[in-house]
Amino acid sequence: MTTQSSNITMYGNNNNNGSMKNGGMGEEEPIDKDVSVDRSTLEAYIKLEREIAEEEASNPLQPLELKSEQLAKITQEIKEMEVNLENLERETAKEKEDVDALETGDVDIKTTLLEMGNSFDDQMAKEKAEYLAALNKQEIASQELESHRKQRDQLAEEVAELEERASTLQAMYKTHDELLSRIFGGEYGSVMENQLEAELDELEAHRARIMEANFKWRQAQMMLEYACKQLAVAVQKWQDLPTIPTIDLEIRYSVAAETRNNLVAASQNINGAQRYLDNVNFPYCAPEEVDTLNKQATEYVFTDMQSQDRHEHAHTCYSTTHKRANALLQWFDTVINTTIMKDLQEINEKVKEKTLELRRERVRLIQDKVRELWGTDIELDGTLRGAELDLEQLSKANLTDGQVVKLEGNELEGDRASTPPPLSDDELAPLPSNSIIFGNMYDHYQNQLDDLAKQHQQEMETFIREQEMNSKRISENLQDKLMARRQRRARMRIEEKQKTALTQ
Repeated sequence: MTTQSSNITMYGNNNNNGSMKNGGMGEEEPIDKDVSVDRSTLEAYIKLEREIAEEEASNPLQPLELKSEQLAKITQEIKEMEVNLENLERETAKEKEDVDALETGDVDIKTTLLEMGNSFDDQMAKEKAEYLAALNKQEIASQELESHRKQRDQLAEEVAELEERASTLQAMYKTHDELLSRIFGGEYGSVMENQLEAELDELEAHRARIMEANFKWRQAQMMLEYACKQLAVAVQKWQDLPTIPTIDLEIRYSVAAETRNNLVAASQNINGAQRYLDNVNFPYCAPEEVDTLNKQATEYVFTDMQSQDRHEHAHTCYSTTHKRANALLQWFDTVINTTIMKDLQEINEKVKEKTLELRRERVRLIQDKVRELWGTDIELDGTLRGAELDLEQLSKANLTDGQVVKLEGNELEGDRASTPPPLSDDELAPLPSNSIIFGNMYDHYQNQLDDLAKQHQQEMETFIREQEMNSKRISENLQDKLMARRQRRARMRIEEKQKTALTQ
């Protein structure tokens, strides 16, 4: 088929990488070059462009992959925690056998503590302390298991919702390519359109990498914010404990239990943040620090409350962890605000600019096609998908607090245990490298973009020279580029490509 426009070239069935008809997925469908194009087809295309833009503003593909991975991890952790709880129950039963003074039967830690009273200075002190610690470890493990189960259920709901949204977006992409095929009757648009689309695909792949990092860091940041608040409450409650008379055992137990529960929740949230950023070495509250907090402080909280020396030692441990958690949160904020948001803004501007170039070229081609078919002109919106995106809203898309371990009544009272003062730039730990923040493929994508810009400039100069010389055919290199149309067309394959790269 020959057209009146010198910019439209046939590709027929020579494209081995997919076509506009099928979006580059699955087997190639035969192309009907005689299909008619009416105004409703053009209007449907423009409408779909805008719908895709709205859905892409909170693209579900990256968070779907990440949350699916988190769901698999947390499901495995639950299995391990169930085994651990069974072992702890056996250990608790063994410790109980050594404390003859206690009544037989199943008891909880509150009942045990009240029964022991203040008799920790007798010959049974060591045995009672060990039993109390074992019972406390069992209760902590039970609480953590329950929290993990709630997180798993919430994650499963989020994954199901994201899968539905991703399926809708994939269907939009397929319809989009089918409409393009109808509009151009199974032909290429132009060399310019082909090149612009290839460049846009590269830019979107690079933005996807930045958006993935942004999502991970912000999700971890949210969990750390809760951890800092819970640590502040724990420090506050622990400070209150010495003011309560020793005879008020039930009140003292309640305050100590609140301290423990907040420490456990904070520990889980810090670990959750590390789970999202498993390739990042935390400069504060590293896993070994949190493990120390759990083993040396949280597990013995009901023993530490019995003496002033142990109370003060525990208080130092809790306060230090609180300060370091706030320093880690400040470190997170700095990474997000000075590196991730800066890169996201830059790549977003590049995507916006390239998107507008591509849409304007397609509008021009559509207008040429209408003129060819009907002999008339049609007014189309040249911006199409070039609408402004709210960068702040884009950066927070798909974030949820479903995986955060929360406790009721975490409101601070007065100025006690308030947020520690922020560290100066010199005091704050050095920021991680781009390869750590964004993953190992970041530099690769950045180099690809630089090479692509140079290549585009060279090829466009060649194309313009040959057009000016009224060349009958474009150069073999550009023709090869044209025949490879849609080789990177599949936005649907961007996530698969990234996943493969990460695996390697």
